[in-house]
Amino acid sequence: MGEQIDGAIYYNTDHYIVEAKWLGGAVEAERMTNFDGKVRRRRKNALGLFVSINGFSNGGKELFKRGTSFITMDGHDLFCVLEARIRLDDLISAKLLHANRTGDCYFPASEMHI
Repeated sequence: MGEQIDGAIYYNTDHYIVEAKWLGGAVEAERMTNFDGKVRRRRKNALGLFVSINGFSNGGKELFKRGTSFITMDGHDLFCVLEARIRLDDLISAKLLHANRTGDCYFPASEMHI
């Protein structure tokens, strides 16, 4: 009856609820909306990190382009970290800064000038 979460991390004074998906395709808007609800029902200062190896649908990205409770990370972002092109903490910080400035959940490493 309770909500399942895949994990939780504490980073730079913030608590993140983590959702991780390894699906055959991009995560659709409905799953993103469900995760947004999970994050919003937590404590007031909780944030979300949605990880999807195959990315996020255009509809989902568009839905959370102007206001979001979470940031996203896809397979390309993870490979950038694993290949030491960007540190994980720097990646999270850049994504969070982008979300705070724009309201957009999606900011891929490929757009970060790394």
